[in-house]
Amino acid sequence: MDTIDLEKLFQRGYYVTLGATSSLLEVIQDPAKREENFRRLGRSFDEITQELAEKGVTTEAEARSYVDKFIAEQVNGKSTNNSESAGLTTITTTSKTVDDNVTDSSSEKADQSVKASMRDEIQELTQQLASLRSELEQLRSN
Repeated sequence: MDTIDLEKLFQRGYYVTLGATSSLLEVIQDPAKREENFRRLGRSFDEITQELAEKGVTTEAEARSYVDKFIAEQVNGKSTNNSESAGLTTITTTSKTVDDNVTDSSSEKADQSVKASMRDEIQELTQQLASLRSELEQLRSN
């Protein structure tokens, strides 16, 4: 065998394998494609390998195009890891202090008692946090 023939054989084998893998993924993902691909199995081996090789060439071209596009975006400084491409949603919130929640004078007394109790609770939690930190430091030093 010539080296050229061997090279073509390996290249065709690569494309057939790529096409078969692509077809297998289609069969797994789409039940309609399953029926279509099973009907194709009745044809001759040469026809099947030719079709799979063509599908492999197409799949390789699509993959190369995708990778080239991805690399071009990275080189140009565009990030494809933004929230839109990942299907994620960013939620921005702003916090309000207790003072921001006062809306009318009739609820001021109730709000002041809530503010006072919240302030007391925050102070108590801060003291607990401080004591826990000191205990942790003591345990680390031992």
